Amino acid sequence: MLLTCPICKEKLNKYNNALKCCNNHSFDISREGYVNLLTGSKSGDKKGDSKDSARARHSLLAKGYYRCLKDFISSRLKGTVLDICCGEGYYDDYGGEFYGFDISKEMVRLASRSHRAENYNYFVANLSAIPIEDGSIDTAIHLFAPFNDKEFSRILKPDGRLYSVIPGENHLIELKEAVYEHPYKNDEKPPETDLLTLTSKTKITDNVLINNADLKLLFSMTPYFYRTSNSDKAKLDKIEQLNLTVDFVILEYTGKE
Repeated sequence: MLLTCPICKEKLNKYNNALKCCNNHSFDISREGYVNLLTGSKSGDKKGDSKDSARARHSLLAKGYYRCLKDFISSRLKGTVLDICCGEGYYDDYGGEFYGFDISKEMVRLASRSHRAENYNYFVANLSAIPIEDGSIDTAIHLFAPFNDKEFSRILKPDGRLYSVIPGENHLIELKEAVYEHPYKNDEKPPETDLLTLTSKTKITDNVLINNADLKLLFSMTPYFYRTSNSDKAKLDKIEQLNLTVDFVILEYTGKE
């Protein structure tokens, strides 16, 4: 067990149906198998994705639109693995020691329900203070989430790897063309960091056929959905199905020497 107490930073150990540290701080293990390590919140229900949006995302990803990315990520997992901001756990198929966390309790609940084997350890936590021991992770994965190089470098082993995924320049370009008068491409710019070394950059691209309902749901999951007018959103009503480009950039990092 590599989890640490979010209050005093001491190691957590399992006692019956709870995790406890040497200072007797205790965190109950839920019936689904995860533990809430958020401090300052009794439930975590009001943080991150809502129940409805979490379940909708879970249903959409299960249909395989991002399968090419899942296959690539799965091929890179080794040793002790941490999924940073894991969401519903779509990318988490692994046979070794596995940890995953998200700030959304509902996301973590879905991930834990999908992966009930003993090797999985899911927890609710904040990206700004990951309750994982220093230098303990062989492989960390980080998909479409804020970048915290201080915490990432802290939890990685000296020879550990971080795989961080950002949208490729043509990701969902057909969707943008259908909605916007002047669609833009993503810049593929890696996050700036002085604590990690970028060792490789890999492009993964596929074309998927998506129906109208799933297209609207996918659009609602994008960051630009909330900046789009209702009149532009309504343009999707006329599309029965769409051949859509999914385009990803996988950035591989190691810690600084």
